[in-house]
This record gives sequence, structure tokens and C-alpha cells, in this order.
Amino acid sequence: MDDFLDDRAPAPRVRRWLFSPVLIVSVAVHLLFAGGAGYYVVSRYSTARKLTFQGGPKSPNPAERALQHRVQMQQKTQNALTAVPKRVLTTGLAKIALPDMPSLPGPKNAAQPAMMAAGGQSSGFGGSPGGMGSAGGTGSGAAINFFGIRDTSSSVVIMIDVSLSMFSRTGDAEGSKLAKLGKEQSFQTVRDEAIKLVQGLTPNTRFGVVRWAAGAYSWQAELVPATEENKQAAIAHIQTDVDLNKAPKKGDRPGGTRHDYALEETFTLKPEVIFMLTDGNATAAREGPIPEQEIYNAAENGQKTLSKRARLHAIYYVTGEDKPDERKMLSGLAGRNGGKFQQVIAKGRTESAPDDLKKKRRR
Repeated sequence: MDDFLDDRAPAPRVRRWLFSPVLIVSVAVHLLFAGGAGYYVVSRYSTARKLTFQGGPKSPNPAERALQHRVQMQQKTQNALTAVPKRVLTTGLAKIALPDMPSLPGPKNAAQPAMMAAGGQSSGFGGSPGGMGSAGGTGSGAAINFFGIRDTSSSVVIMIDVSLSMFSRTGDAEGSKLAKLGKEQSFQTVRDEAIKLVQGLTPNTRFGVVRWAAGAYSWQAELVPATEENKQAAIAHIQTDVDLNKAPKKGDRPGGTRHDYALEETFTLKPEVIFMLTDGNATAAREGPIPEQEIYNAAENGQKTLSKRARLHAIYYVTGEDKPDERKMLSGLAGRNGGKFQQVIAKGRTESAPDDLKKKRRR
């Protein structure tokens, strides 16, 4: 019986140790520490994470897809925003001021007009190449070039003087009849330049041809588009109808070499650009030269019929003696109408030029 009691004696001491106050406090402290540490970790790192969506198949839920789209758009917007520096503005005067620009005096004398040989080649007689006629135009449309005068336009008229002096002074005519025909004429140079201009036109460009002597005649009643068919028809017209005795006077109107009639006819076509080629001043039958102011008035009256002023380029085609008054009239006509002036020496002119002019050219 005593032995039995000795074997059971330690049991009460073990139970007392398990429920001792020290152990309970220690466990509580550790639990509190672990809970605090877990809360700290979760609160610090979980809140710093951003809501992102990785690439993958789209969700079948429309609401979820809409949420994903809004999040992605917000991220793009935030990434696109850049810091804009603040501008510092002041109304105070600068401490350093630049000096005023000096005034530059303009040229006292205008440059002399360039002269060209027939066919657009530069000539050493009376003027230097690359003068007024070499400058480019300021319009819009197709690029055009007539005897070295360049321009751009969507509508153009070529005016060609076919009076007797255009043929007789170069040996193409004797008296009032032609001595040479077609392409044998020195006048063919004028046709070639006109044909070259027509061939270079684009289909969205409109064009016309006017010839004049005692009367003025237009190839067509209005400008036509530069289709291949129209261009070929115009080339045939230039080759056959732009010739001597092809512009007789009309009705009861006086004849002569009527630049005024030609300008009147041209402006009815309402072009943007006009090329006018002639060998001299206008004349009225039995009345002599037409005053230059009347020619200027004819052009100005035509300009008034247009919604926008046309540019009129003048080519002085020198078939005989170079006359200052003729050059002055044509250069003035071009200048008053926003155009350029070019002086061209006609092919064959030296054979029919006066003797004193021949001597000057030989020097």
C-alpha cells in the first residue's frame, strides 16, 4: 500500500506547473507579439501593392472587363502626365537692348531687261542673261514657261502678233505675201515655243490661244482643259492658223496692228496668266501709232472684269530695229499688270536689220 502511494506522488506537482502564472503570462506575451508583428507586416506591405491585371484571356464578365479597362486607362493617364514647369513672366524692361537695324538704301537705277535670242537662248547683244524674264512665278497650278518667263497657273492664254512686220522683217514675207511657208519660216520659233508650253500643261489646267493683227481672234470661245485631245487640236491650230493674213479686221472696226483688240479678246477668256508676244507698238489704220495710255487702259478695263487680277507677261520680239519707245510701252504694260518683261531677238533679224545696226552687232 505504501509502495502504491509512492508511485503516484509526482502527478500533482506536474499539473501545478502547467497552470503556473508565469507560463500563462509568457504565452500571452508571445501571442500578443506575434499578432502585433503580423498586423505590422500586413498593414505596411499590403497597402503599398497596386491593383494590376496581368495579360491573359478576357473575362466573360462585362462588369469585370469594364473595371479592368478603367484601371488601365487610369494608369496610362498617370504615366502620360509630365511636370510642366511654371513660366516666369515679367513686364519689366530688359537690362540689355539691341540696337536699331540700319536702313539700307535701295538701288537708284532699275536693272536693264534681259535680251534673248530666238528659241530662248541668251544673247550677248544688249543685256545680260538671267534678267527679269528668268524669275519664277508666284501662282499655283502647272509650271509654264514662254521664252524664258516662268510662272505657275491653272489657266493661261498665249497672245501672238501675226501682223505683217512679224514676217517681213525676217524674210518670211515679201510685200504682203509669204515667201516661206510653215516650218521653213523664222516665225516657226514662235510657234515652237507656244507648242512647247501647250505640251507641258497638265489636264487640270485650262488654256487658250489668241492671234491678232487688224482683228483679234480666239482659238476657242472659252478656255478649255488641257486634255490630250485639246492639246493636239491647239497644236494643229498654232501650226496652221497662227500665220500671216490669218487675223483680218472684223466688220466696220478699223484695222492696223490692234493690241487693244487683242487685249479685249483675251480678257473675255478670264485667265490667270497671259503671255503677250509682239514686235512693236500698236497702230491704227490711217491714224498711226495708238498712244500707249490707250493700250494700258484696254488692259485695265479687262482686269476690272476679273475677280482676281491676271498677270500679264510681255515679250518684245525684235524683228527689226530695237526701238526704245516700243520697249518702254511693253515693259510698262507688264509692270502695270503684275507681269515680267522679256526682250527676244527674232531669228533672221540680222539679215533685214538696218545697216548701222548690223555694224554695231559685228563689233
